Amino acid sequence: MIRGRDSKRAKIHKLLEDHIPSNLSSYIPHGWWYIGDVLIISIPKQLLDFKHIIGEVFLHVEQGKARSVFGKVGPTKDIIRTPEFTYLAGDTNSETLHKELGCQFKIDAAKLTFSPGNHGERKRLIDIVQKNEFIIDMFSCVGNLSLPLAVNNEPKKIIATEINPLAYRYLEENIKLNKVEDRIFAIFGDNRTVLSEYQGQADRVLFGYFNGDDQQKRLAIRLCKKGGIVHFHEIVPAKEEETDKLIKKLVVIIEQETKSDMDIAFKRVKKFSPGMDHIVFDVKIN
Repeated sequence: MIRGRDSKRAKIHKLLEDHIPSNLSSYIPHGWWYIGDVLIISIPKQLLDFKHIIGEVFLHVEQGKARSVFGKVGPTKDIIRTPEFTYLAGDTNSETLHKELGCQFKIDAAKLTFSPGNHGERKRLIDIVQKNEFIIDMFSCVGNLSLPLAVNNEPKKIIATEINPLAYRYLEENIKLNKVEDRIFAIFGDNRTVLSEYQGQADRVLFGYFNGDDQQKRLAIRLCKKGGIVHFHEIVPAKEEETDKLIKKLVVIIEQETKSDMDIAFKRVKKFSPGMDHIVFDVKIN
């Protein structure tokens, strides 16, 4: 018997048969995800002319759970990390409340980045962070990585920086919403200019941005005290030699900045796209 999402996928394809040409049926999305009650699907360019009927079908199949449907139609852009979404169906208001790991994330799901696929990494951080750590989150968004640590752990302090004005507004709201004002402190601005006073102090640095430049990577290393750890997130071709290349590049940066030994471990967070993996590198400065 077909159950769960497989049965829903079959129903979606059946409902779209009369609306999408048969030569394009292979492009119909097989997967979807939720941020709060906003359902998001990836819409390939071949189906953009049919995006609203696709949205209506998904909304029908997920009735009672989805309030809005938006389509991801392009990559996240520029330093303020703006996702490229388009409205498909349902409520046009994309602000929602996403609940995860004991946290409440208020967010505009169509204008800011939040990946439910990173749930496992957020849980892993909760499990490995020790009491009284001083943590710096260099790319906080609405608290994606740092808020669960403030809620579920006992850090000495978390400094959360964010350059996107909209994300920063939600970050401040989420700190109050989760009642962790005594643990996490938001700073608005470019992390390359607002974090200099914390160099050499952090037990842990969260670097959750795929396109960080070398200046930011060097800053992350300088923020760490001896024995500190930086968690670098990267998108890497799913080949061992490509991961090795990135590790060698990190080693060069660390040696230039610290003259110290280091331990580097890595794990796959999720598949990012065909042939590409989301990897997190855990770098401990000895």
